[in-house]
Amino acid sequence: MCNQHSSHKNRHGSSLEHGQAHEKDHQSWTRRSFLSTLGIGALGSGLMLGGTPVNAMARTKFLNRLASAANNRVLILIQLGGGNDGLNTVIPVENDVYFQKRPTIAITKNEAISLSDDIGLHPAMGSLSPMWSEGNMAVFNNVGYENPNRSHARSTDIWTSASDSDQMMGTGWAGRFLVEDNPDLIANPPEFPLGVRIGGSSTLFQSEFGNLGVTFGGAAQFAQFLEQGGFYNEENTPDNDFGRSLSFARKIANSSFRYLEAIQEAADNSTNLNEYPNSGLSRSLSVVARLIRGGLQTKVFLVSKGGFDTHNNQGSTEGGHANLLRDVADSVQAFYADLVSDGLNDRALTMTFSEFGRTLDENSSAGTDHGSSAPVMVFGPVNGGIYGEHADLIDLDRSGDPVYGLDYRNIYANILDNWFELESAGMSAVLDGEYEDLGFLNVATHASPNSKPFAFKLHQNYPNPFNPSTNIQFTLPASVNVRLQVFNIQGQLIQTLIDGNVPAGEQNIRFDGSNLSNGTYVYRLETPYGAASRKMTLIK
Repeated sequence: MCNQHSSHKNRHGSSLEHGQAHEKDHQSWTRRSFLSTLGIGALGSGLMLGGTPVNAMARTKFLNRLASAANNRVLILIQLGGGNDGLNTVIPVENDVYFQKRPTIAITKNEAISLSDDIGLHPAMGSLSPMWSEGNMAVFNNVGYENPNRSHARSTDIWTSASDSDQMMGTGWAGRFLVEDNPDLIANPPEFPLGVRIGGSSTLFQSEFGNLGVTFGGAAQFAQFLEQGGFYNEENTPDNDFGRSLSFARKIANSSFRYLEAIQEAADNSTNLNEYPNSGLSRSLSVVARLIRGGLQTKVFLVSKGGFDTHNNQGSTEGGHANLLRDVADSVQAFYADLVSDGLNDRALTMTFSEFGRTLDENSSAGTDHGSSAPVMVFGPVNGGIYGEHADLIDLDRSGDPVYGLDYRNIYANILDNWFELESAGMSAVLDGEYEDLGFLNVATHASPNSKPFAFKLHQNYPNPFNPSTNIQFTLPASVNVRLQVFNIQGQLIQTLIDGNVPAGEQNIRFDGSNLSNGTYVYRLETPYGAASRKMTLIK
């Protein structure tokens, strides 16, 4: 353990030099389950699928609204527990301040995977290069919130409850909504869980009644539940307020196990179609793939990987942090390769997040301490590219770290609106405030429950980045009139490539950018079935 650490930290316990205060902070964080603060309630767990524990989440107002969405799309959240070093994940390879502040752990432009002229990806994440090139990966720079908190537990609370930094909640969303807003869960529980957490320790949600969940200890306990329909006698309670509260809590506990039967059935009906690396994160994602393939109608999956609290010996291109990022990249790549096998990849959107980034300054133990903003990565049906400006490393907060540029809730809002297609009333019930459309989701049109399936596809250009020309491909189900245009990032029309009738099938259009300057451009396809856009990057 280091005895010297960054001296400018504004919260006692955020760095190693604070001794027992830091240990206490870390313990309080690790005792917190991700789900217990997410607002998607955890009830019941312990079911083992291939040696991996699975937690089922009960119904809350948030997930009820997701259930009403008329699509079969899935969101997978990957929590990078501990505070991922964003500056060594998405790297400002042309920024002199970065290299001055990190004399031993900085990663050079020649070592990094090029995402643009001045942005690189950690070389350990090379397995993501095909996803980036094919436009299936979006990177959001400098994501955070105002007045960042540097406590593991508190910042996780903020991220997972979508709250401001000064909002404190004594109960979780699950407990509050379960008791106050969803009493029908007891009388008429759903046939499947709307959210599932895979991996990590079992977590029980707190409410005014206390812990309302129960953990399965193993397969024998699960079999016992199926045989007798529950673990707790709901009627054998005192005839008073306490007894009625106890009966209510037991009903919640018993009904929660109903979800695990649906999970088991989905797992038994499917298998993985691709090899996965030997890691906890990969095993968790492999179970997610099985459950999606097996027909489980769950909307949200939560998986996590810890170890990102890299206070010492963090490493540069190799070392502890590199190994963590390599596992994330290899696991995500294997997950999508599995889903591609039977065309399920377009249903799955995956997002990474961490409670905070790390300090700009490298500390005296060749590591970094609790910082502020950090990048977010999204994989799947996205308009691949870089979103938002990287921190300039000159405009810093009072602790000497980057000031965030993009509110994390803006990404949530886009997912809720454009991925799950929630109406405005549903949006306002889930997130406070108004957020801009970032345009990163490759969803051509909002579909009504009775609409026909999406009938055309606009592919990512290849190669991307390109110099000076690239191929733009799209697929049509029939011969129709279409318009294909290229715009600059300011929305000005650069060129109309097609404006007329195009036959059915796969189309390939060559775009020449010889007369254009370096930068990001948008190509947009308009059809009778809807419209879609993607970004492409010219680097000469």
